[in-house]
Amino acid sequence: MVTPGAHLTPMQHTTTLATPGHAAVHVPASDLLIEAVRNWPHPRITVGDLLDALGDRGIGLLMLVLALPCVVPLPFLGISSLLGAPIMILAGHLVIGRHVPWLPGFVRRRGLDTKDLLRMLEGAKARLAKWEARLEPGTLALPDRGVEIAAGIMLFVNAFMLALPIPWGNPAPASAIALISIALVEADRKLFRIAMAIGAAAILVDLVLGAAMLGAALAAFGFATGRL
Repeated sequence: MVTPGAHLTPMQHTTTLATPGHAAVHVPASDLLIEAVRNWPHPRITVGDLLDALGDRGIGLLMLVLALPCVVPLPFLGISSLLGAPIMILAGHLVIGRHVPWLPGFVRRRGLDTKDLLRMLEGAKARLAKWEARLEPGTLALPDRGVEIAAGIMLFVNAFMLALPIPWGNPAPASAIALISIALVEADRKLFRIAMAIGAAAILVDLVLGAAMLGAALAAFGFATGRL
């Protein structure tokens, strides 16, 4: 178990458990997040609560918990906009080299029902299981400014796409954000390269969906005005 207040490096989080006489066992970051939310004592959890609980454990881990609820298509209206904004701010932290997470008060006060968040995290976990089963922790040298800047830019653009009201547009950028975050938390070089490629593809997917939505809206507007 991770001791509260233990010092952790800026971009990583301890994801191994060990007991006397037994070898350390790697625990995926998503499992730690799910367990933390499952044990949350209040019916509602805010972005500020997450920041306070995870802030000293790395920006990557905080972005992961914000992205996971959007990995699966959700019936909760506005959830992507709710979570996309803080991810953009945290991505900016990486670009400028700030390792201590900070969010403005109006973002910190945004929140969700704890049970709903747990259900969303567990649903996303099923989709990420195959990636986490192939992790190679410690193969990516961190901190590295080149990696942080590249990741920050990719995360920012995907978070921006996530925040847009594009039908069926959430899963692709959210998955990219989650995978990049896992790669940073676990310092996995191979996953980082794959996740960055997925991030680029996710941007293209949302651009196509956005263009199709805009085209349909313009066509509908032209049809409606033509009948007036």
